[in-house]
Amino acid sequence: MLTKEFTQSVWILILSVIAVASLSLLAWVLPNLFTKSELVKNSTAKPFTALQLAGRDIYISEGCANCHSQMVRPLAAEVARYGRFTTAEDDIYEYPNLWGSKRTGPDLANLGRKYSYQWHEAHLRDPRAVVPTSIMPAYPWLFEKRLSGERIGRKMEVLRSLGVPYTDAEIDRARLEVRNKTYAQALIAYLQSLGE
Repeated sequence: MLTKEFTQSVWILILSVIAVASLSLLAWVLPNLFTKSELVKNSTAKPFTALQLAGRDIYISEGCANCHSQMVRPLAAEVARYGRFTTAEDDIYEYPNLWGSKRTGPDLANLGRKYSYQWHEAHLRDPRAVVPTSIMPAYPWLFEKRLSGERIGRKMEVLRSLGVPYTDAEIDRARLEVRNKTYAQALIAYLQSLGE
């Protein structure tokens, strides 16, 4: 049988958790509801193309985000190594956000067009051919598998409902833009879009 003091302690714990969660909601979520339009106005971010969006899905499904962060913290050493630090305006169209904190490989936030298409292609086929000390595995199947494009239009519609400014024309041609491209082509298109 539970004692009165134990039952009272449990209720105090439950109410404390609710109070802390409510304060967290007020401090972290509520301000973002009022600053979203300001973030959009100050942002230079562009929505991903259909091919880049498909590449982002491949990036997630292949586990790339497990080893590569996409967030440069505002610390002098990180800025010197990886470039400009990440701000809230940088990723306003990303759902889910892929900032991460794990860095087995380098941060990719400012990758952009730092490397050519051919470099990325060689790196995905055999990472040690371009970075001898790399521990990244090779991804040869990305050059064999092809995209159908069947779901990309629907995905863009859902993202539009979340605030990504896709037009009807972009959504209509998305399937054709993606169809029959290799996974590698889509992934490289995504990687080359980072930090643009």
